[in-house]
Amino acid sequence: MAGENKEEMQSVTIRIPKELYFEYKQVLLEQGKIVTYDVRKHMNEVVENHKKGRK
Repeated sequence: MAGENKEEMQSVTIRIPKELYFEYKQVLLEQGKIVTYDVRKHMNEVVENHKKGRK
C-alpha cells in the first residue's frame, strides 16, 4: 500500500494556547504544510542536531 508507514508510531497530546495553535496552522496552511508533519520534522532536527553535538 502506497504511503504506508511500517514504523511503530506514538500518539502525543500536548497543551498549546488556542490562539497560538490557530496562528501556527494558518502559517503552515499558507506554506502548504501540515501541523503533524511539521512537528515531526522539528523533532527529527532536534535529535539530529543533538547527535551532531549542536544545540
